[in-house]
Amino acid sequence: MPDENYSPDTMTARPSPVRLHHEPVSMRRLSRRFAVVGVDIPAGRLREIADGDPATEAEIVDVNFALVATATLADERRTQRGRTRRRLLYWFMVSGAILVTLNLLACLGFVLFLLAQHSQTY
Repeated sequence: MPDENYSPDTMTARPSPVRLHHEPVSMRRLSRRFAVVGVDIPAGRLREIADGDPATEAEIVDVNFALVATATLADERRTQRGRTRRRLLYWFMVSGAILVTLNLLACLGFVLFLLAQHSQTY
Protein backbone atom coordinates (compact mmCIF):
# COMPACT_ATOMS: atom_id res chain seq x y z
CA MET A 1 0.00 0.00 0.00
CA PRO A 2 1.78 3.19 -1.13
CA ASP A 3 1.96 6.19 1.16
CA GLU A 4 0.21 9.20 -0.38
CA ASN A 5 2.69 11.52 1.37
CA TYR A 6 5.74 9.78 -0.06
CA SER A 7 7.67 11.58 -2.75
CA PRO A 8 10.26 9.69 -4.81
CA ASP A 9 11.94 13.04 -5.62
CA THR A 10 12.91 13.74 -2.02
CA MET A 11 12.94 10.12 -0.79
CA THR A 12 11.13 11.22 2.36
CA ALA A 13 7.58 11.06 3.57
CA ARG A 14 6.22 14.58 3.54
CA PRO A 15 3.71 15.52 6.20
CA SER A 16 0.24 16.12 4.92
CA PRO A 17 -0.95 19.75 4.82
CA VAL A 18 -1.35 21.35 8.22
CA ARG A 19 -5.03 21.63 9.01
CA LEU A 20 -6.68 22.26 12.34
CA HIS A 21 -10.21 20.91 12.67
CA HIS A 22 -10.52 20.69 8.87
CA GLU A 23 -10.20 24.46 8.50
CA PRO A 24 -7.99 25.96 5.82
CA VAL A 25 -4.68 27.28 7.07
CA SER A 26 -3.89 30.93 6.56
CA MET A 27 -0.70 31.03 4.51
CA ARG A 28 0.18 34.39 6.05
CA ARG A 29 0.01 32.84 9.53
CA LEU A 30 1.97 29.80 8.37
CA SER A 31 4.62 32.08 6.85
CA ARG A 32 4.93 33.93 10.18
CA ARG A 33 5.27 30.62 12.06
CA PHE A 34 7.96 29.53 9.63
CA ALA A 35 9.81 32.82 10.13
CA VAL A 36 10.00 32.07 13.88
CA VAL A 37 12.10 28.98 13.15
CA GLY A 38 14.24 30.75 10.56
CA VAL A 39 12.52 29.83 7.29
CA ASP A 40 11.53 32.91 5.30
CA ILE A 41 9.04 31.91 2.62
CA PRO A 42 6.44 34.50 1.60
CA ALA A 43 2.79 33.62 2.05
CA GLY A 44 2.17 33.93 -1.68
CA ARG A 45 4.84 31.37 -2.48
CA LEU A 46 3.43 28.99 0.15
CA ARG A 47 0.02 29.37 -1.46
CA GLU A 48 1.51 28.57 -4.88
CA ILE A 49 3.26 25.47 -3.51
CA ALA A 50 0.05 24.34 -1.80
CA ASP A 51 -1.87 24.81 -5.06
CA GLY A 52 0.52 22.46 -6.83
CA ASP A 53 3.09 24.72 -8.48
CA PRO A 54 6.49 23.07 -8.79
CA ALA A 55 8.87 23.82 -5.92
CA THR A 56 12.62 23.59 -5.80
CA GLU A 57 14.30 20.99 -3.65
CA ALA A 58 15.53 23.74 -1.30
CA GLU A 59 11.97 25.03 -0.83
CA ILE A 60 10.67 21.54 -0.09
CA VAL A 61 13.45 20.97 2.44
CA ASP A 62 12.75 24.36 4.04
CA VAL A 63 9.01 23.70 4.26
CA ASN A 64 9.55 20.21 5.72
CA PHE A 65 12.03 21.58 8.25
CA ALA A 66 9.69 24.42 9.21
CA LEU A 67 6.74 22.05 9.64
CA VAL A 68 8.74 19.77 11.92
CA ALA A 69 10.27 22.69 13.85
CA THR A 70 6.92 24.44 14.40
CA ALA A 71 5.34 21.14 15.49
CA THR A 72 8.23 20.62 17.94
CA LEU A 73 7.84 24.15 19.34
CA ALA A 74 4.08 23.65 19.70
CA ASP A 75 4.69 20.36 21.51
CA GLU A 76 7.16 22.05 23.87
CA ARG A 77 4.62 24.81 24.61
CA ARG A 78 1.92 22.20 25.24
CA THR A 79 4.23 20.30 27.59
CA GLN A 80 5.13 23.48 29.46
CA ARG A 81 1.43 24.37 29.83
CA GLY A 82 0.76 20.93 31.26
CA ARG A 83 3.61 21.28 33.74
CA THR A 84 2.40 24.72 34.77
CA ARG A 85 -1.14 23.43 35.20
CA ARG A 86 0.07 20.57 37.41
CA ARG A 87 2.15 22.97 39.54
CA LEU A 88 -0.81 25.31 39.95
CA LEU A 89 -3.06 22.42 40.93
CA TYR A 90 -0.48 21.23 43.46
CA TRP A 91 -0.17 24.69 45.06
CA PHE A 92 -3.94 25.18 45.08
CA MET A 93 -4.29 21.89 46.93
CA VAL A 94 -1.53 22.83 49.39
CA SER A 95 -3.13 26.25 49.96
CA GLY A 96 -6.54 24.64 50.43
CA ALA A 97 -5.13 22.16 52.95
CA ILE A 98 -3.48 25.00 54.88
CA LEU A 99 -6.73 26.99 54.92
CA VAL A 100 -8.72 23.96 56.09
CA THR A 101 -6.15 23.30 58.82
CA LEU A 102 -6.21 26.93 59.99
CA ASN A 103 -10.00 26.91 59.98
CA LEU A 104 -10.03 23.70 62.05
CA LEU A 105 -7.58 25.20 64.55
CA ALA A 106 -9.66 28.37 64.83
CA CYS A 107 -12.82 26.33 65.40
CA LEU A 108 -11.11 24.17 68.05
CA GLY A 109 -9.80 27.29 69.76
CA PHE A 110 -13.27 28.80 69.78
CA VAL A 111 -14.79 25.59 71.21
CA LEU A 112 -12.12 25.41 73.94
CA PHE A 113 -12.74 29.08 74.74
CA LEU A 114 -16.49 28.44 75.09
CA LEU A 115 -15.90 25.35 77.24
CA ALA A 116 -13.50 27.24 79.47
CA GLN A 117 -15.98 30.08 79.78
CA HIS A 118 -18.76 27.73 80.95
CA SER A 119 -16.57 25.97 83.49
CA GLN A 120 -15.64 29.14 85.37
CA THR A 121 -17.97 30.43 88.04
CA TYR A 122 -18.24 34.10 88.78
